[in-house]
Amino acid sequence: MHDMQDGEMKRNVTPPTAQPEFPMTVKKGYVSVKIYEVKNRETTNYCVSYIGGTGRVRRNFADADEAKREANNIALQLAHGDMEALKLSGREKQIYVEAERVIQRTGIPLHSVAAEFARAYDILGHAGIVEAARFFKKHKETGLPDMPVATAVAKFAEAKAKAGMSALYLKDIRTILGRFAAHFECNIASIVTDDLRDYLNALEVSHVALNNHRRMIVVLFNFAKKSGWLRRDEETAADGLDTYKVKERDVPIYTPAEMARLLAHADEDFLPYVALIAFGGVRREELHKGLVWESINWSQGYLLVPAIVAKTGRKRKIDLSENLLEWLTPYRGRTGTIFNADPRKRMAKVSAASGVKWKRNALRHSFGSYRMEMVKNAGQVALEMGNSAAMVMKHYFEIVDARAAREYWNIRPVATSDRKIVALSR
Repeated sequence: MHDMQDGEMKRNVTPPTAQPEFPMTVKKGYVSVKIYEVKNRETTNYCVSYIGGTGRVRRNFADADEAKREANNIALQLAHGDMEALKLSGREKQIYVEAERVIQRTGIPLHSVAAEFARAYDILGHAGIVEAARFFKKHKETGLPDMPVATAVAKFAEAKAKAGMSALYLKDIRTILGRFAAHFECNIASIVTDDLRDYLNALEVSHVALNNHRRMIVVLFNFAKKSGWLRRDEETAADGLDTYKVKERDVPIYTPAEMARLLAHADEDFLPYVALIAFGGVRREELHKGLVWESINWSQGYLLVPAIVAKTGRKRKIDLSENLLEWLTPYRGRTGTIFNADPRKRMAKVSAASGVKWKRNALRHSFGSYRMEMVKNAGQVALEMGNSAAMVMKHYFEIVDARAAREYWNIRPVATSDRKIVALSR
């Protein structure tokens, strides 16, 4: 009796639903369509990938079932194209049937083979695909681990997070390299310089943004090289990328009146960010990387930017001006990071409140311009900014006049209860 009941209970238990494994392959005849699961923070998308008439095609879906239905439809359509080809007659049919027979052992559909051949032909500039493959096998198969680009990006992001990189830097990894990983669904070691160049050139962004993408890709490939995913004795594919030329323009700066208005409308916790860049020449990246209040020597009146935070990797000493010390005095005694949040929303807020347009890098450019006019010593300004004297002369020499410089360095706070700012002239 008990045995019967136990048997009944076992038959009535609903087996657990098996979770689908990705990548998933949908096959119809010789046609195969793949579905990849793409995770980005809290969201999951599904990428349907296949070889179409013009090359590889990728389509993204938020729902797995919808992706499966679309993959099935695409496979049927492509397979139907194969059936249409079988209606060929005479010599054309013979060529088609022979081609299918030759590639049957590869499991790759004929149109995919044709697309890959055409791409290889374009890269080589000739039809010597076999010799190129032999050369690749001889010189490139070196026992490197199988490291998909998406996995490399994830490990890179994890390493940078553990290293204490700023939230803004980690966000750039997610956006810039996340987009990169979605495009290159392959082993990182298989990517060549032309692949990277074609990818960058296809991005519809400014040259400044292209250089940002290029710089992040170079850092990723250097990380991969150090991690042993690329050959240590060769340059990476990213090393062959040239920078994009950006048309030189006069550096944007703020007038003393504009700077006074920005400071007057900055939130209490954002004000040190503005003041340290505008009057101390601190890089915004150095604040993002965790510059701390303990770096300020209040009694001696200087700020020491540690090597681990400095962009150049070398520590530097910044003598704090009298007006900057006055701006920072209310914060004396504080500890920890000065400002380690994403400043962009704060920039937009202070810009709207003050009526002053926020100009890219204008705080630091203002420091360089007004400081150069005040001390007239390119070497000193270069040391304070962590730049070269040549760069200081190129961008900051004779940008402002002596009167504007006096007004700028006399922008000081008044009583704490009154947030108005007075720009004094001497």
